[in-house]
Amino acid sequence: MAGMARLGIPGLALLAVAGFAGLMDTAFLLGVISAYAEHLGASKAEAGFIAGLYSMVAIPASALAGLIVDKVGRKRALSLGLAWDTASLVLYSLASTPTQLAVVRGLHAVGGSLVYPALFAMVGDAIPRSRIGFGSGTYLAIIGASVALGSYMGGRVAEALGFDAALMMLAAVLAIGFMASLPLPETLAAKRVSSSGGEVEIDSARGDVRKALGAAAIIASLYIGFGVIVGGLPTSLTGEGIAASEEASAGLTGMTIGLATLASLPAFLAAGRALDARKPLKPLTLAAALAVIGAYALASLESPQSLAIFAILYGPIIGVGMTSSTYLAVTAGASRRGKALAAQQIANILGIAVGAPLGGILSQELGLDGIALGVVLSVLLVLASAVIFRGMMLK
Repeated sequence: MAGMARLGIPGLALLAVAGFAGLMDTAFLLGVISAYAEHLGASKAEAGFIAGLYSMVAIPASALAGLIVDKVGRKRALSLGLAWDTASLVLYSLASTPTQLAVVRGLHAVGGSLVYPALFAMVGDAIPRSRIGFGSGTYLAIIGASVALGSYMGGRVAEALGFDAALMMLAAVLAIGFMASLPLPETLAAKRVSSSGGEVEIDSARGDVRKALGAAAIIASLYIGFGVIVGGLPTSLTGEGIAASEEASAGLTGMTIGLATLASLPAFLAAGRALDARKPLKPLTLAAALAVIGAYALASLESPQSLAIFAILYGPIIGVGMTSSTYLAVTAGASRRGKALAAQQIANILGIAVGAPLGGILSQELGLDGIALGVVLSVLLVLASAVIFRGMMLK
């Protein structure tokens, strides 16, 4: 258990706190930022641009983050990202014009891009290879719970307390994550040691590139499905009379995503155990079958309550797909692990960028049938990517 000795149980717990806090901000702000921009005087078009600016900046920032994580260090990058995010949330509350908010939104993306690759690079350093699947799944489940909570709380806290108080409350959560990261040791320079006492061989550069490509392919395929749901489900629900208003359709879509996220949590752990047991495709095939059944239920939707069936059946593919992708990135060689995770992070953003407009087109042309079709396409791409890169999951 050499990896455990590097952090120990207290260190792993602190890393969990840092991850839980550090990944909540984007989900929390998702339902708040556009309304806050309008509150500061932005037009609807400007508000949409400000909301999307985070993703625009995060793509190049993630590439830089991967280099920083591998060169400067995991702990340093994690602490810097959390401190940057905390400061960004304070600056959000101080913004008084849409222009100022746009600048802060862009700056927030720079710091936020550091957190995920730094966190999981540290997971890869700290947990023995024989348990890295379950370890990755555990931390992804923690993040999934954080995202679900942040998505649920964002709009409600802003409505109850006002934008400024909500932003400062989120800044306090991020500050707790930053403080949790401070006692953690730097793991980048630590040598991984096998059970026999010999140094574990670093994967070849070519193998690491293939792992990064596999991680990117799986996560991009999965997030195309997310994009289809986010970009097309609300308009499909109103277009087919399932939701009485745009506000109602937005609420139902948020409920669907939140419930699917909760349903995904056990799948993170199950997928991690299967990966450690060298059986990467078994849970993925089962999750894909459930998601296809869920898509059929979505196409047959007749009432808002039936959305819950789709969400519950769709949830497992989220957990299994994300764990499979992250496993590939985390098991890249130590000197390239941060860059592999950064590639995964970029692919996830690009998947949404492709899926959201696709969802709008499918909704316009086919309604709920189109959204179901888009979900099935995404699931099949996830499964195909995993089959193609299965060999890399076994190395």
